[in-house]
Amino acid sequence: MAETRAALLRAGAELFATRGLDVPSLDDICAAAGYTRGAFYVHFRDRDAFVDAVMESFAGPLLDALFQANEGDQPPGLADVVARFATAVANDVYPFTRPGGVRPHQLIDACLRSPAIRKRYVGLVHDAIARLAKVVEADQARGGVRADADPRLLATTLMAAVIGAQTMLELGANIDVGASGADLLRWLGEAPLERQPPLVPRSRPRTRRV
Repeated sequence: MAETRAALLRAGAELFATRGLDVPSLDDICAAAGYTRGAFYVHFRDRDAFVDAVMESFAGPLLDALFQANEGDQPPGLADVVARFATAVANDVYPFTRPGGVRPHQLIDACLRSPAIRKRYVGLVHDAIARLAKVVEADQARGGVRADADPRLLATTLMAAVIGAQTMLELGANIDVGASGADLLRWLGEAPLERQPPLVPRSRPRTRRV
């Protein structure tokens, strides 16, 4: 049973990445997974519930990777989280910027069509904000982030920057995510404002096809 569900989720993720969230039919998804519609409805109430599950299947592990503890179970600092995000983009791991991944506009289209999908996506955004706020609070206690910043507001602004960056990358804007992240940390830090190197090595321009 678990194998069937996993196969359907994998097939859905691959088809959504290449054709968008709304184009592949349930028959397409079932055929790609090697199962029938009957098997599909054993695991998912309807298409929106399936899209919800696909989003959770890649978003959950991604958030866990961004916020996982460092060696010795030390909580990550804001620099760790920003560096992990920049590296995920640079290494084509981040799902909304990697080649063949779901495009941001496809996700927004699905959210506009489906209240259930919108609720899931907004829930994931708020989950990320809550985790970021805790990271900011811990960094403030260590003196790594300026003390006058409101953790929740700063976390919300950072998430808005992430969503804006993935949209700009889809439009083909040339963004150096690593260098931008380093400057962001410089602005937020308690230390003197000194130029910091990019969080990931400079490589090809971060442009993406639409």
